[in-house]
Amino acid sequence: MRFLRRRPLMASPLLLPLCAHAQGGLLPSWNDLNAQDPVLWLGLACVAGGLSMGGVLALFLHQRQRLQRRREELRRLRQERARLRAFLNAVPDPMFSKNALGAYEGCNPAFEAAVGRNEAELLGRRDDEVGIRLDWTRKRDRQLSWYQRPNGERQCLDVVQVDIHDGEDFLGRMAIGRDVTELQLAREKARRAETVFAHCGEGILVCDEELRVLDLNPALSRICGYEREELLGEVPQLWRDGEQDPEQLLALHAQVESQGHWSGELMVRHKSGDPVPVWATVVRVDPDAGQGDGLQYLSVLTDISRIKATEAALLHQSLHDRLTGLPNSALMRDRIEREIGQAQRAQGKVAVLFIDLDDFRDVNDIAGHAAGDQVLRTAAERFVNVVRASDSVARVGADEFAIVLGGLDDESAALRLGDRLIQAMDEPIHVGLQRFNIGASIGLALFPTDGQTVDELLRNAEAAMCRAKGHARNSVQSYRPELTQAVQQRFELTHALRLANEAAQFRLEYQPQVRLSDGQLIGAEALLRWRHPTRGPISPAEFIPLAEDTGLIVPIGRWVLEQACAQAARWQGQAGKPQQVAVNVSARQLRQPDFILALDFILMSTGCPATALELEVTESLLLEDAEQAIRLLNQLADRGVRVAIDDFGTGYSSLAYLKRMPVQTLKIDRSFVQELGEDNNVAAIARTVIVLAHSLNLDVLAEGVETAQQAEWLRREGCDWAQGWHYGRPMPADAFELPQPVAAEPKLAVVKALQRA
Repeated sequence: MRFLRRRPLMASPLLLPLCAHAQGGLLPSWNDLNAQDPVLWLGLACVAGGLSMGGVLALFLHQRQRLQRRREELRRLRQERARLRAFLNAVPDPMFSKNALGAYEGCNPAFEAAVGRNEAELLGRRDDEVGIRLDWTRKRDRQLSWYQRPNGERQCLDVVQVDIHDGEDFLGRMAIGRDVTELQLAREKARRAETVFAHCGEGILVCDEELRVLDLNPALSRICGYEREELLGEVPQLWRDGEQDPEQLLALHAQVESQGHWSGELMVRHKSGDPVPVWATVVRVDPDAGQGDGLQYLSVLTDISRIKATEAALLHQSLHDRLTGLPNSALMRDRIEREIGQAQRAQGKVAVLFIDLDDFRDVNDIAGHAAGDQVLRTAAERFVNVVRASDSVARVGADEFAIVLGGLDDESAALRLGDRLIQAMDEPIHVGLQRFNIGASIGLALFPTDGQTVDELLRNAEAAMCRAKGHARNSVQSYRPELTQAVQQRFELTHALRLANEAAQFRLEYQPQVRLSDGQLIGAEALLRWRHPTRGPISPAEFIPLAEDTGLIVPIGRWVLEQACAQAARWQGQAGKPQQVAVNVSARQLRQPDFILALDFILMSTGCPATALELEVTESLLLEDAEQAIRLLNQLADRGVRVAIDDFGTGYSSLAYLKRMPVQTLKIDRSFVQELGEDNNVAAIARTVIVLAHSLNLDVLAEGVETAQQAEWLRREGCDWAQGWHYGRPMPADAFELPQPVAAEPKLAVVKALQRA
């Protein structure tokens, strides 16, 4: 149309007549037209051609306009696609589209980075063709999917997929995945925190800046006994001035405000009224910028009731005797120290009584340790029932107790208490079907006269107890200064005895043993001698019991065995020398598990024949464990070692065990021999021992024979062997010889007494 307006159509010459007629209104009718007129047909042809040309031109113009509109639409479409592409590329979330066959039609760079493929590799291809194994690219439902990116990083996507339809035709689908990794991690963290909050064993309390409760967990309700609804909006006991130490509470607030946290022990009162100790950690939680929450305080409370109870139990165990429940020596020392402090302020006196149970060892030996424990518990109960409530009773040793009394004016009250303690033990103690009469030896030391310190009082009270036990059992003895000197001497002697064993201060001397029938030498007894560098010779009666008590008898006894066996080996085959050596062996030595092995080694290393050795044991060995003793002595007999019972008749020998024991010799104690001329009863005992030994096919040796009259009486009564000063004093091995016995003229009274016996 615009084209027609620009170029108006020119009139054809052939149409001019028609136009003239038309303008004149004189158009001819059809009947007036001549069908044979060529002009007519020419005019009609021109009209038809003009009309056709106009139609073609109009169609051309219409098509041109359509092409222009199409180009405009394509341009706008390209712009929209460019904008859409720019938008999709700018979206940080992975996006893709697939056609109806599942082949990729497009994706954004975020998706390329997620799958490690570029768009050119994906277009027109399905997942299995490009090696993508991600569930979220296949499933159509909305889902949360964790996957591992090509760089190894784990990521969580919230994937939404939508189908694309054109009417009823399915064209494909489009998907977008929102990265919710941080959100999911935060949710998981919050879920864990919520789980911890709900199931944590520690109580958790959240308060606002005015210290009102905002929230609490079930554990806190269990600790304090209040339900959650009862505490919400309230100020908890944790922050109340009346419930906590004011100074501690001020320090708590100050540290929380300055450092942001505080930890320490507090006390929470249970709903029932019982105090509950807790370990509290208080943290100030400042509000985040832009958040509506204000300042908060987070408190974590741990119930330490069991810990406190355990600590108390452990403290009680560390300060009390487990068997009797009495205080032990550590707690007793503390109480004595306190009593001394009070006595110094009040100018008073403190008494310490040290108690040792008499004959307690017999209980363990006869009835066993279980019975001994019951005796100790009974004794402890009796002592506690005797003393005042303000006095303290403690068990300070195996069978030793100590009592401290304060607020005394003199020692008379302590002595009276000691008498009552002894009377409390007068009644026998029954253990099962057995009964035991246990006494108590008590030593008393008084502050300040007998000691100024705890150590001095205990040491001096024990020294007094030792005197009571040694001189008058079942009695109370007050401390005297000379007792300390005796204890000091014993300590020094023990120390010297240890050094003597290391410094080779011991030596052996040998006393002859002869046959009474003809006076021939049959052996010698090895006797231990100790010459101290400064004190000179020390009597065996003084150091042998000390060696037994300290356990030094074991190494000393082994040394004696080694020296005696070596000497016996050297004497073998020498005329005028003993062919058999007797050695005293203590019960403590024999109880050593390696005694037999040690003896075998000594015999082998020294070359001493087993038949040249005789071991002398005491009757006490039978009392302690007769069956074990019999087994041990049988082992000695199997090796050919002779065994003699030393000091027979002074103990409590069991004839039933004696006849079963592989013993070859009975030794009559010197106490019987020395009184042969003075006491007819002693002579009768000696005669009975000789007859008993012979009836058991045992040899008899009398020791301590000092006179010819004693020797003659023993020979006449059938005693086999003898030893004593009458036949020779103990002498070193290199000077050993058997002197000729001197037949001294006996006194008339002694002779008559021996004849009467």
